[in-house]
Amino acid sequence: MKVVVVGSRLIDSLERHLCDSFRALGHTALLVDVADGLPVSSKINYWISRFVDLYDRAISRSIADQITKLRPDLVVVVYRYLHPILVERLKKQLPGVLVVQMNPDPLSNLEKQQIIATDFDYYFSKEPYIAHTLRDKAGLNAHYLPEGFNQRIYQKPPVEKAVAEWLTDIDVLVVGSLYAYRARMIEQLMRAGIRVTVYGTQGPYVRSGVRTAVRPNYLIESEKNRLLYGAKIVFNNFHYAQVSSVNQNYFEINGIGAFQLCDYKATIDEYTSVAAEQITYRTIDEAIDKIRYYLAHPAKRHAIAAQQYAHFQQYHTFDQRVTQLLQTIGLTPLLDTEQLKLDDWWDD
Repeated sequence: MKVVVVGSRLIDSLERHLCDSFRALGHTALLVDVADGLPVSSKINYWISRFVDLYDRAISRSIADQITKLRPDLVVVVYRYLHPILVERLKKQLPGVLVVQMNPDPLSNLEKQQIIATDFDYYFSKEPYIAHTLRDKAGLNAHYLPEGFNQRIYQKPPVEKAVAEWLTDIDVLVVGSLYAYRARMIEQLMRAGIRVTVYGTQGPYVRSGVRTAVRPNYLIESEKNRLLYGAKIVFNNFHYAQVSSVNQNYFEINGIGAFQLCDYKATIDEYTSVAAEQITYRTIDEAIDKIRYYLAHPAKRHAIAAQQYAHFQQYHTFDQRVTQLLQTIGLTPLLDTEQLKLDDWWDD
């Protein structure tokens, strides 16, 4: 089967991981980016498209024509801000070909609600609340599908965890964009005397005390594996707009055998192999207490990390997510009953 994924070519993007999984499962996967062949930068294109409807339509028609020339059997659109005319044109030019939307973003990132206005055959979201709202209120063919991790890229380094921690010398590691909400939480950890190291891009309004912890590097692949695994604790505080879902880092951290402490979200009860209360927090004070506890009990955190690693390797790879997507749209046989029941979560 030939699959076209519409989205970003950035090296660590969800779209590239999806293409890799489609290929690993025996399909031909091609990536089409809105930036392909643009006369302007991606950033300029985004802002022109946001305010100039004629330009927005023209870009989406151009992308549809690029996809049509590839003659795919399935189109998976990850971008959330493309004009609805994209899918309208694809359905005219590729009759019978399924066009699905896969949204990896929280509620606050739905732009101008283009994906809701577009007639996709299927909608997939990592956020149960979004899937429920689109399906049960807007009447769309929407399904819950969590993110995962690419086990061919994010792998456990070949060294004992205790040795990796000694070599890395990081007590608490935070990875990701340093926006104001995340920075406030990090500031409270630092005030409690916890040694925090942050890797990621720095947003506006970050105060000077937090800036001292920032290493302005975007971690990917082997360096990300090394630092996550080598940190004693990876502190993962999700975006405040994620109602009950987690981020992709959540799966990558566990999938390489690192120890993670994160916000409690209802979906974690479904994902984890250990009791959620052991590896989550509901308040910053609880987070501080648990960080101090696990820093003082290395054997406990190593055991939890090893258990989570085995579980996530078995149940939470992108290969499994792609198989679940294909199963839902009727292009593969049903998985066995132990696999994730995608549409039962909200009703439970």
